Amino acid sequence: MQFDCAELGPGATQTYVETFPLKNKFATQIVVTVNASNIGIGDAPKCHLKWTVSGKSAGHSKVLFSHTEDPQYSENGVEFGGTSKNGTKLLLDFFSAAGDYTDHRPAVYDFASGSWHIRDVGERITQTLPSCDYFTMIQGVTDSGDVILYIPKSIYEDKGCPDQGEWMLNMKDDSITRLSRNDGPRQRRSLR
Repeated sequence: MQFDCAELGPGATQTYVETFPLKNKFATQIVVTVNASNIGIGDAPKCHLKWTVSGKSAGHSKVLFSHTEDPQYSENGVEFGGTSKNGTKLLLDFFSAAGDYTDHRPAVYDFASGSWHIRDVGERITQTLPSCDYFTMIQGVTDSGDVILYIPKSIYEDKGCPDQGEWMLNMKDDSITRLSRNDGPRQRRSLR
């Protein structure tokens, strides 16, 4: 699901709904509903969003979590990131975009405990790297509920901007750690 609050007139509200199929013992569908409002004035749109995520199973629907935010950019959306291997964690990527830049806010819901966390990745990794116009991608979620991020080789520079590998976002304490090639955390590089 992707939408642009700039397409709404000042004070206007629009509801968007997206359904994602899911095959596990906790839910057969995930339904994301967003109420988007343009709270800006004139030619200066400003988004106000309320996200509601529900799970459906055997004909019953249950709200899993709800989140309200005022993102920096008018173009926004959500992407289904899948589940952990054991199926207990659900990953959704709430994002905002401006031109080539995408700001990721991954959310992880734990079906077993009913808890959830949303974190802002922003430029927390890329600002520490060489100035190569790197971008961050969301790779998946682990069984423990951590999100795997990936920084590919820069597509904007021909030389000197190699692949920066995988990073782990700890959803509980909001720290980011660089992963080694064998998926074990490197202790020398941790970001908050």
